[in-house]
Amino acid sequence: MDRDKLKASFGRFMRAMADLLILNILSLLCFLPIITIGPSLCALFSLTLKIARDEPVETVRMFFTSLKKNFFQGMILGSIAVFAAIVIAADGMYAFSLEGTLRIVFCIVTGIVLAVWMTYVCYVFALQARYENTVMGQIRNAFMLAFVSPLQTVLMWLILAAPVLLFLLPPEYVVIYTGVFWLLFGVSLPALGISAVLRNIFDRFDKDQEAGDRGQGAED
Repeated sequence: MDRDKLKASFGRFMRAMADLLILNILSLLCFLPIITIGPSLCALFSLTLKIARDEPVETVRMFFTSLKKNFFQGMILGSIAVFAAIVIAADGMYAFSLEGTLRIVFCIVTGIVLAVWMTYVCYVFALQARYENTVMGQIRNAFMLAFVSPLQTVLMWLILAAPVLLFLLPPEYVVIYTGVFWLLFGVSLPALGISAVLRNIFDRFDKDQEAGDRGQGAED
């Protein structure tokens, strides 16, 4: 019996790894036009949220179905993220060009803005993948959920930043190990980690919404 459970668990693990590999390649390819980064992230999270719940997925078909469904709003959300990332990178380079107290102040401000950006990325595309709402509604809910889940938000920051930290490896390892990791799982694996954290947050969000709906129905 234990052996059967072990085989079943190993089979689920291997299927999940295969799904993540396919998702990573699809996501990287769809990132290339830049304007499709947002819809691609929505499609990615629509699958990783299901994988985190151990739900069956049809990777390619469901990815492109979600890509099409979330294309317009995802493009707007993605454009905001890309523009903000460019501004943060420019501010960071400017901050490091300064000296003394001014450098410290600019670095602190850039760090705060970076934390806001990471919060946006961790929440808003997953919200768009799972819930129907306006662009401003998704953004508002993203920061509302982050405010009520601070520890989980910090954990998601760490998950999001982990693949980037691989570039701090010695140069002779960056190309080999970092390049291979990013090609195989650099996008999909962090998305799965974030989805695993979001699963509990979304469950609480759904319960609060259901409670609110029942309360409103009782008043009517």
